[in-house]
Amino acid sequence: MLSRIQNLIFIVLFLTAIGLLGWLSERHSMEYDLTWGKRNSLTEASANALQALDKPITITAFVRDDSKAIHDLINDLIERYHQHKTDIDLKFINPDLVPQLVREHGITVDGQILVQYGNRQETLQNPGEKSLTQLLVKLAASDNSYITFLTGHGERDLLGVANHDLGDFGEQLKRKGFILLAINLIKTPFIPANTRILVISSPRTALLEGEEQLIEQYLDNGGNALWLTEPDSKDNLSSLAAYFDIKRLPGQVVDATTRLFGIDDPTFALVVDFPRHAITEQLHSQTLFPQASGLASAEESSWFSSAILQTLSRSWTELNDIDGEVRFDEDTDERPGPITIGYALEREQATPNTDKPGKQRVVVIGDGDFLSNAYLGNGQNLDLGSAIFQWLNHNDDFIDIGSVKAPDTQLGINQSGAIGLLMVFLILLPLGLLGTGTTIWLKRRRR
Repeated sequence: MLSRIQNLIFIVLFLTAIGLLGWLSERHSMEYDLTWGKRNSLTEASANALQALDKPITITAFVRDDSKAIHDLINDLIERYHQHKTDIDLKFINPDLVPQLVREHGITVDGQILVQYGNRQETLQNPGEKSLTQLLVKLAASDNSYITFLTGHGERDLLGVANHDLGDFGEQLKRKGFILLAINLIKTPFIPANTRILVISSPRTALLEGEEQLIEQYLDNGGNALWLTEPDSKDNLSSLAAYFDIKRLPGQVVDATTRLFGIDDPTFALVVDFPRHAITEQLHSQTLFPQASGLASAEESSWFSSAILQTLSRSWTELNDIDGEVRFDEDTDERPGPITIGYALEREQATPNTDKPGKQRVVVIGDGDFLSNAYLGNGQNLDLGSAIFQWLNHNDDFIDIGSVKAPDTQLGINQSGAIGLLMVFLILLPLGLLGTGTTIWLKRRRR
């Protein structure tokens, strides 16, 4: 009798333990991503972006019932996001069953998703981590604030299609949720109060004194700004340079060794090493600046200035015309490299403004060509421009939205390695198996 009771107690305890293990495994799962670069997990930038989103996210995936592969891909992708933000609701809808909803949202592709954040929504085809995070950033940034860019003085147009214009970059900004507004201060003698960033993009002619005063008034009120200037510019903005405590160096930056890298024009400045700053933190490749102006900051200033772009030490500021071979002249006012061509400025707002959060921010770059339609695709020029606008917009967490590229998805071997593998798998291994089999057969036969 006692033995039966002990067996019964053992069985009950054993089943209870099994049940508890099942309950724990159901509610307390543990996952580890052992792939190179953790490419099956969200990047740090995406995780930081999710932490900055304080509203629930609803994602509706339009997937047909027989598209299991697409269903699984989307489910796996959203599950990665769900690990960092729990208030993400994912639901699947067969587009064939809701034709009116499909027409309403313009669904055209199996696997297209509708993302809703707050009172804003947008669709996305072929969703991946980079595209989905960028869309979430765009929805979070969408408001009635403008990127206002000056016109009327031959500036580079953020909507223009000419080689010197910035239209391609402007399209990138619109995809990220920014609203672009062109303004001519002569026609409209004020800068809109809901301007988030004022862009002064390389004016070719002088601004009037009244226009300069309007710009300084905007800055006095805590506005953020990007100023792209050029060598020997005729924009008459020396007062603005003094306002920022920035000096534009005479001449232009040259690097006579660029021809070694296939660049015949010595006025193309390369930047390959970046000082530590939120704007440049994720830059790891070169950026190219055609015909750049050197900059210098005052030792004492109300602004906290950070050099974010510096040319190579072999560069210098050339004061003479670029004709034939150029060389650095030590006995002149030419400055040897490295030359600073970009500054990020910050200060406490002189006039507290609740519409402009945090510190006032300004970026001054001694070149506007790097964002032009002609040169935007060189190196990481596009990444640099995007990071500048995100920093000016106080979206520090959104600066780098990349994707992990692993080096272990392909096996690269040379000819000797290929011959070695051929010898092992087609000759040595079969001979070894044949020899082993023959030896075993002979031993059994002798028995």
